Amino acid sequence: MGEKLAMVVFSGSADRLTGMAILAGAASAMDWEVDIFLQLWGVYAFKKDVMKKNLNFSEFNELKEAVLKRIQELNLPMWFDILREAKETGKVYIYACSTAAKAWNVTKDDLEMVDDIIGAGEFLEKIKDANVTLFI
Repeated sequence: MGEKLAMVVFSGSADRLTGMAILAGAASAMDWEVDIFLQLWGVYAFKKDVMKKNLNFSEFNELKEAVLKRIQELNLPMWFDILREAKETGKVYIYACSTAAKAWNVTKDDLEMVDDIIGAGEFLEKIKDANVTLFI
């Protein structure tokens, strides 16, 4: 069995999601399996009507405009584009927490890139052999 990265994503802010996407992309490029578990704000950020409009930052929000301008100048991809490319490797799996999905009243069809909606116990079973586990 190869290396495995597990990430629990509670945050829905664009800056933290960018970090998550970069790590998922790097791990999948290194042929690692990546399991991502979206919780409360993470699930919200993956809603089809939210994903591409979400430009909220977790910190230094006053620098948001300058950061976004620089990202555009450098022609860097947005977090969801990085993650979509990583998913194309077939090594990245995204799961939405069933409790958070109920809280937001969403189904799998309402979410982008999500493979399934599962409970915390099922996710823990999937990642019990992970080499690296992160909480974002």
